[in-house]
Parts: sequence; C-alpha cells; structure tokens
Amino acid sequence: MSRPPSTLAELVAPLSEEAFLALLRERKLTLLRGAGADRYASLLNWETLLTMIERGQHPSSLAEFHLVKDSNVVPPDRWLKMNPAGTGTVVDTARILAYMAGGISLAVGRIDPYAPHLKTLCDNIRATVQEQVRMGVIVTTGKGGAFTLHYDPEDLIILQVEGRKRWKIFGPPVVDPIVGMTPAAPPPEDTLLFDEILEAGDFLFMPAGNWHRCENESSRSVHLGFFFQPPNGLDVIKAFTSQLLADDLLRKPLTRLDDAADFSAVEVDIKSRAMDRISKLDLKAFLSDFQRQ
Repeated sequence: MSRPPSTLAELVAPLSEEAFLALLRERKLTLLRGAGADRYASLLNWETLLTMIERGQHPSSLAEFHLVKDSNVVPPDRWLKMNPAGTGTVVDTARILAYMAGGISLAVGRIDPYAPHLKTLCDNIRATVQEQVRMGVIVTTGKGGAFTLHYDPEDLIILQVEGRKRWKIFGPPVVDPIVGMTPAAPPPEDTLLFDEILEAGDFLFMPAGNWHRCENESSRSVHLGFFFQPPNGLDVIKAFTSQLLADDLLRKPLTRLDDAADFSAVEVDIKSRAMDRISKLDLKAFLSDFQRQ
C-alpha cells in the first residue's frame, strides 16, 4: 500500500492544486476516474476503521457516528453495550456488523482528529483553502444507501475507496446553501443531471447544493468525504453580534424601559454601538479566527 497523501496537492493529483482550487471557486461538478483500485486505501479502509472502532476510538460522539439506511437512524441503545470495565457504554461490534450485514450503512461524520495522518492532511487542506474542513466515511453493505435524496451545504470531495457506488445528482442545485437555512423543496427526479457508478480509485467533486442519492453496487462500498465549509457574510454577522454579549446596555430588557424618551435614547445608543463595531470590522482577522474554529 502506498504512502497516504499528506497535502491537498497530493490528494487531488493528477489534477493540479491550482486546477482543483478553480473547481472549488467555480463550484463545478467534476468526476475523475482513478488510475488504480487501491489509490485511496492508504487513507482509510474498512479494516482500519473497524480496528479504530474495536479500540474504542469511535464513537467519540454519538453526533458523529450513525447506523442509518434511507435516512432512518438505528437508535444507539441497539448497538451499544455496557463497558466490561464498568464505566459507561461501548460499541458492540458484533451488533454493528449484524446491522451492516442487513444493509444498514455506517456513517462517521468526523474522523480526521482520530488518526494522525488524516489530521495532517486535513490541517494542510485547511491552511491551503482557508476554510473549515472535516473528513467523514460511509460504509455500505447490501443494496440501497444511507440517505434519501438530499443536498449538503458543504462542497464535497468524494473518494471511492472500496467497492462500487452509484451516484445520481438532480437539478437544479440550491444556490450557495449554508447551514441553518430553510431547506428547499427537492427537485423532481426526472431532472437527472448525473448518473455514474464510482469505482474504487475514482474522485468526485460535488459542489454544495447538489441534490443527490447514492445506491450501493457491491457487497461492500467504502467512500470518504472531505467537506469544505467556506465562511460567508452571515458568519461575519454572527461573530460580530457574539462580541456584543459583554455590553451591559445591549442586554437590557427593552420592554422595561421607563418612558418614551428613555426608549429613544437607548435606540440611539444601540445604533451607535453597533455602527462603531461595524466600523472596526476586520475581515482578515475574522477569516483567521474562522479557520481555527
């Protein structure tokens, strides 16, 4: 097995780093066929992931670890057991494997902090693109997939590690989606834009907002996802307003002011303080803080 990539340039090769960054800026759907079935196996394969689970590295958080099929999640109490050491609960690997044998997918939402080579890679990507980046993995056995038709608010690099998975993408995409916005209505499924089977070694760049559904095409499919979350204007506003929490005046209940004159004075003061904060806004400092989060 070859050495795992440690930089964005190595991850996207033979595409150049500059060419990939152009795809990221343009949000251009792109499929690149791989040169070898084991191209990404050195990053994370099923055997390595299973070992991490058996060692207790996962789930580090139940928010990041799911058994799921067609967007229906298996409750954790069905695959957790009491820790033999007497402290809390641990994964019952046998139950997980039994669920997966029945066509349930395992989805780990954030795995890069738990393996040094994955952390090194994601740290390099963050530094290069100046965005928040996380890495996840989905393992599917049997027919079907983990999720029904949906879109992600992040741009995605998909790497097919093992097996085959059919990706269907429908249009039009949601324009510039962000976390927390009201979900759009899904498009009719006769608006198919993309219908391809990813083989081991294939690379797919799928921009945010693309409606998609995946269907397993083999006894076991493993694919990795790199999620790119760029900062936006609303993130700037959220950061700006969070800084105002320490201001005593801005926390004062407006419905409990004494009279109209008092109310008018407070209104002027609120506007003045908000404008003063806005005038001191430093986007470069904000971007630096955003990347570190």
